[in-house]
Amino acid sequence: MDVENLKSGNDYHLFVSAQEESEALKERFFELYILYTLSKNFNLSLQLSDLFGKTISFLKDSLKIDDFCFMLIDEKCNELKIWNANDVTYEAAKDVTFKLGEGISGIVAQKGEAVLIQDVSKDDRFLYYKGKVSDIGSFMSVPLKLSDNKIIGVLNIHKKEINAFRETDKYFFNAIAENVANAIGRARIYEDVQKESMFDYLTRLHTRKYFIESAYREHSKVERYGGIFSIIMIDIDHFKYFNDTYGHLLGDEVLKKVAFLLEANVRQGDVVSRYGGEEFIILLPETDKDGATLSAQKLRTMVEKEVILEVGNRSEKIAITAGVASYPEDGQTVAEIIAMADKFLYCGKESGRNRVVNRVVDNGLSAIDEKRLSNRYRMALKIARGVNQLQSIEIKVDDKIWKMCAVKDISKTGFKGEIESDIKIDTIYTCRVVLDSDIHIRNIFSIKVVHIKKFHDNRYQIGAEIADGQDGWKSLFTLLSH
Repeated sequence: MDVENLKSGNDYHLFVSAQEESEALKERFFELYILYTLSKNFNLSLQLSDLFGKTISFLKDSLKIDDFCFMLIDEKCNELKIWNANDVTYEAAKDVTFKLGEGISGIVAQKGEAVLIQDVSKDDRFLYYKGKVSDIGSFMSVPLKLSDNKIIGVLNIHKKEINAFRETDKYFFNAIAENVANAIGRARIYEDVQKESMFDYLTRLHTRKYFIESAYREHSKVERYGGIFSIIMIDIDHFKYFNDTYGHLLGDEVLKKVAFLLEANVRQGDVVSRYGGEEFIILLPETDKDGATLSAQKLRTMVEKEVILEVGNRSEKIAITAGVASYPEDGQTVAEIIAMADKFLYCGKESGRNRVVNRVVDNGLSAIDEKRLSNRYRMALKIARGVNQLQSIEIKVDDKIWKMCAVKDISKTGFKGEIESDIKIDTIYTCRVVLDSDIHIRNIFSIKVVHIKKFHDNRYQIGAEIADGQDGWKSLFTLLSH
C-alpha cells in the first residue's frame, strides 16, 4: 500500500484512531490491574504503620511517584495534619496544618472534590505547604473518602515540572485515594478494637492479657540485659460481703475507686491491671522486693484512708491485702513470680488481711520480711505506712515545684530515696516533712545530693546528706525510731 496515499485518505485516520484506542485500552487495563493489586494488598493491612509502608511502595514502585503527602483530619481541632509523606516533604512540612477551606488541601477536604493545577505559580490558592516546600510545579489533591462519603483527609501528589499531569489522572487517583481511605478506615477500626481489648470495661485498667504480655516483655529484657522486676498481687478484703450486702452496683463502685487510686499512685512505667474479679496486679520494672514492698504498703495505707463506701447512714472502710514477689529472688519465669505473689497474698488473707506480705515464715504465718530489713529501712517503711501521721518527705526542685521523694533508707545524717525529677548532684535543696498532725518538729531542712542514678524514665535514685536543719532531722529520726 502506498504510504503517501494512506496518509491522505480516510484509511489513515482510521488507522491512527485504532492505534490510539489500542493504547488507551492497554492503559486502562494497566490501571485496573494496578487498582486490583492495590486493593488486594490493602485488604491484608490491619495496622496503619503497615498500611502506610505498602502505600509508599505502591506509589514509588508501581506509579513512579516520588513526591506525595497524606494529610488526615484531626477531629479534635478539625484541621488537616500530615500523617506521612516522602522524606523530603515530611521533614520540611511535618508541622504544617491546614484548616478546612484553607489552601488547596483544605478546599479539597472541605468540598470532597479533586483539584488539579498544572502550574501552581498561576493559582493564588496554592500555599506551597505554607512556604515550607517551594520546588513544586504541578499539583494534584484528591480527597480520602470513606464508603459512606465521610472525608478523612487528602492525598497530595506534586511534581517539579509544570503540566506534568493529564486531566484523566484525577479519576485514576480518585480511585487510588478511595482504596487508601477505606483501608485507613478498616485499620482504625481494628486498632480501636485492639486498644479497647487492652482495657477492662469497668475499671479502665489494663486487662489481664495485656499485663501478661507486658510481664513477658519485661522478663525477656532482664534475661537478656540483666536486671530485676517485681509484681504486686492485690485483693480487696471481704469484697463478697460488700457485694452480697449492698449489691453489685455498689460493689462496682468499690472496684472503680480502688482501681483509680492504684493507677494514680504508681510510676508512669508501672503496669496496673485488673487480674480478675476483685483482684488487681501491678508490674514494677527495675524494682527490687524492698522497693515494691514499700510501694505496696503505700497503696494499702491510701486505700484504707481514702476508699470509703457510704451507704445511708453507714460508712464502710475498704482494705486490701497484697502479695509481693520479685525476679529473680522468687522465681525464674513470669508464671513463677505471679504464683509466688499469689501465694503471699493468700497467706496475708489467712493471717488477718489488710497487710502486705513478701515471704512466708517457717511457722506458716505470713509476714513482711522485716527480719532481713535493716533498722533504717524499717524506718522508711513507717513513712509508707503513715505511722505517726508522717505522710511524706518532699524536695523543692525549683522555685515553685515540690516533688515527693519515696524514702528507702534513712539514717541520722541523711537518707536514700527515689524521685521523679532530674535533680543535680552536689546541689543544695530545701526539703520538708509533710504531717497531718500537731506533732511539733521542725519540718523544713536542707540537703546536699551526694549520689544520683537514673533507673527508669524520669525517675532517679538519690543519696542525700542533711546540710542544714539538723535539729529538725534528729526529731524526725527519733519519731521514726520509736
